[in-house]
Amino acid sequence: MVTDIPIDEALSFLKYYSEWYTGIHGYVAAIICILGVLANILNIIVLTRKNMISPANIILTGLAISDGLTMAIYFPFALHQYVIYGTETSEARNTLSAARFLFAYAICSVVVHSISIWLTVTLALFRYIFIKYPRQSTYLCTIQRAQLSVVVVTIVTTVVCMPNSATLKIQQQTGNTSTIWYIKYKENSEAEKISRTLNFWVQAILLKLVPCVFLTVLSILLVKAMKDAEKRRKRLQSRSGRTEDDGGRERKTNRTTKMLLAVVVLFLVTEIPQGVLNILSGSMPSFFTQYYYIFADTLDILTLLNNGINFILYCTMSKQFRDTFIRIFFKTFIVQDRQLQLVSPQATRYTEV
Repeated sequence: MVTDIPIDEALSFLKYYSEWYTGIHGYVAAIICILGVLANILNIIVLTRKNMISPANIILTGLAISDGLTMAIYFPFALHQYVIYGTETSEARNTLSAARFLFAYAICSVVVHSISIWLTVTLALFRYIFIKYPRQSTYLCTIQRAQLSVVVVTIVTTVVCMPNSATLKIQQQTGNTSTIWYIKYKENSEAEKISRTLNFWVQAILLKLVPCVFLTVLSILLVKAMKDAEKRRKRLQSRSGRTEDDGGRERKTNRTTKMLLAVVVLFLVTEIPQGVLNILSGSMPSFFTQYYYIFADTLDILTLLNNGINFILYCTMSKQFRDTFIRIFFKTFIVQDRQLQLVSPQATRYTEV
């Protein structure tokens, strides 16, 4: 017999989990950041090879840069907030230089992560046009337009995020024996309160709600467009008498689309819960102190995992990416292997990864 779990018990369990995970979050996040930055550097190196240049890969390169920067910025934050000082509040931790760093982190982290979100939307839009309107895509989804899209997304997102800096300030608090510095919102006047509220909703809508809606709709349209394209391919095959092997190009296109769709869906999985909790926090001020902080570190680690997992997706789902990666980083071993085979076919072979 299934019994309902009382809300108080569930909340107590979540708080216990939050306190436990906070103790290890800094170490887990630091490791993921190091691996994620390295993975995104590998993405950039592979995606910028001549044989890999394409509109989608240009956007993926921009995504790798913004994801890598997100993790590079989070790394010192995780060390300072969770590893070096833990959860203690002390004068040594809350120095003026530390407050300035946290101020810069609060601004920059939102900018680079928001760029990643909108580049993912751009990627989904490009791919949908490519699948749904193959003829028009030859001039709508060009390399030059992809480069322009990356630049425009970067500039516009940065401009939208800049008001954040106007709503925050570094505050000094002096006690009997110590002085600490911390970050807080400007709320000394009615105008500052209105400015903060307006800025919150603009960013909640433009940087969370709207891109999540776009990604959801585009994901559904992409799946439908793939199915329609497959039906068209089969009809053409039956009319022209082509064999299944003649559809290799279409199957390669579908594999690429599925890989890009996986990138989009992973973004949705991590961004929708965070967006919902952010909006609830803005709508109900007590929600943040009572509930949001319970999930904050877990949401951060999910975002970091999403920022660093694309390399694995590319390697497992794209033969071209995998072959290019092997050719770049294992070229020496492959050349040595071939030389050994020329000298003696029985010689010990180097492993081709």
